[in-house]
Amino acid sequence: MVDSSAFGTALWTVAIVAAFTVALSLAALSDMAMRRREDRAAREHSAGPRHNGRDPHGAHQ
Repeated sequence: MVDSSAFGTALWTVAIVAAFTVALSLAALSDMAMRRREDRAAREHSAGPRHNGRDPHGAHQ
């Protein structure tokens, strides 16, 4: 027969490992999203203002 304290310890171990795995996965996803935002901001900053050939201040030619 299985010792109940050993079974409880095994369940706690599985729960802790699962929580740790979920935490690391969320951290990795968050890091990827942050890097993507930073890359997009850097691309937009280096491209300069986009005004489709129009005067950016709204003056008519």
